[in-house]
Amino acid sequence: MKTVRSILFYIWQFTFAIVQNLIGLAMFIAYKAKGAESEKFHNSVITYIDKKNFGGVSLGIFIFINAKREGDSLRDTRIHEYGHTIQSMLLGPVWLFVIALPSVIWCNVPYFRKLRKEKDVSYYKAYCEGWANTCGAWATKERFTTDELINRGRYGKPMYPNRSKRKDIKGRKRNK
Repeated sequence: MKTVRSILFYIWQFTFAIVQNLIGLAMFIAYKAKGAESEKFHNSVITYIDKKNFGGVSLGIFIFINAKREGDSLRDTRIHEYGHTIQSMLLGPVWLFVIALPSVIWCNVPYFRKLRKEKDVSYYKAYCEGWANTCGAWATKERFTTDELINRGRYGKPMYPNRSKRKDIKGRKRNK
């Protein structure tokens, strides 16, 4: 059954999400020609590239991550970028406009970089980034381990809220 799911995953990615996968494939071939290391991660391929001031980017099933990342930061980046892979599968051709473009703007425009730094706004507060964390954690069944993602990874809020403090619609404490 797992093999059938994987085959369907790739068919869906290379039909419904063909645009971003073709761009990712071209980048993958270019970086492999330069000797970049790659590995399989769930249903995607991660390629490690040497690029200053670069965290990661996902284009369909092709994920590119800074080769200098290691440990928990690398682990969490892999989960997050795989979340973008899932978004790509769900949104298909509109992913480029609904997720990729806002993500690039949120990450790179000096105004937003300054806002995040000066007002301590989490990078994951942007809908496209917070949703990527949710999708990645769901799809991989892995938990985030860095403080930033645990405490502010779900749209700027904790990824794993303390369920014992939750209340029902009338403000009463829940039993579970």
